[in-house]
Amino acid sequence: MLENGLKRITSIKEIAKLAGYSIATVSYTLNDKGRIRAEVRQKILDICQKHGYMPNSAGRNLRRKRNETIGLMFYPSSAAIFRNVYYAQIMEALEFELEHAGYDLLLSGHDSSLEHSVSPRFLRQGKVDGIILLGRFPRKRVIALKDYGVPIIQLDGFREFLNVDYVTSDGYSATEQIVDHLVKLEHRRIVFVAYNHEDTNANQREAGFLAAVGKHNLSNSECRNIRDIGNSVEAYELIKYLLESESPPTAIIAVNDTLAVELVQLLQDDGYSVPADVSVFGYNDDADSQKSNPQISTVRIDKTKLAQIGAKMIIDRIENSEITHQKASLLAELIHRDSVAVAKS
Repeated sequence: MLENGLKRITSIKEIAKLAGYSIATVSYTLNDKGRIRAEVRQKILDICQKHGYMPNSAGRNLRRKRNETIGLMFYPSSAAIFRNVYYAQIMEALEFELEHAGYDLLLSGHDSSLEHSVSPRFLRQGKVDGIILLGRFPRKRVIALKDYGVPIIQLDGFREFLNVDYVTSDGYSATEQIVDHLVKLEHRRIVFVAYNHEDTNANQREAGFLAAVGKHNLSNSECRNIRDIGNSVEAYELIKYLLESESPPTAIIAVNDTLAVELVQLLQDDGYSVPADVSVFGYNDDADSQKSNPQISTVRIDKTKLAQIGAKMIIDRIENSEITHQKASLLAELIHRDSVAVAKS
């Protein structure tokens, strides 16, 4: 029985019966042969996904030999990875590590954000020995991919209690250290800002912020936790409202450098000085954080080490599926630059 409560299907004959098409049509669809109408193909693939069907060719490939290829999936899609400097650097390091271990890295063009998305072709056709999920994959997508039975790890993300190997960074202690540093600079009114995505990394950073607020006996009414924004403009609207209040925040902690850089620009456009009026702290140490004026104080994650551990972890899982659940959390380093100063009195 699958997570969705449906029975797992193991034969092409059962797929054909459920779909209402011939066995030949199902076979052509699964092997990308013949001229199959788009709606027919989609219906068949949807049924395969719902019932956890892996084509015999995939199982046969996994039993017979290794492909020496590892699939990489990024959420929401592969196109987004090239617009994200942080993850592009991780992918580059990952490719280097796997190549030296004798594996090719295959980046999927699959769009995982689609509600009724089928699994990527390289998985359905058994073309990869394992899969690396990079970034903030939703829980239900991890479960759906895990049901295929192919070795899988999450890199820079995690899902506890799913028994999926993962490597992430210790965002909890990093954000706690940020607050410790700000308090030393006499900041008492601090805002934490993160997107409303399903994101375990953001959850860790949020938890570290809240713990530090309690540890330093800061006011919960003056230290705000903003987790319901979809973009930087929405975040700034809330922050500006707070800045115009009787007890304005003196520091902002952004969940990543992209948000931090955009908030600095919006603050400056509105006449605020960073860090004279308000300090801003980011996370990830992206290249953009150094290009910003002022340069952004941030948290550095060793991207190369993250990739090294991830590469070893997926290879270990491929070579021995019976090993115990693996997990790793890297310590992060605070990088102090020009966007943070002593609190405005």
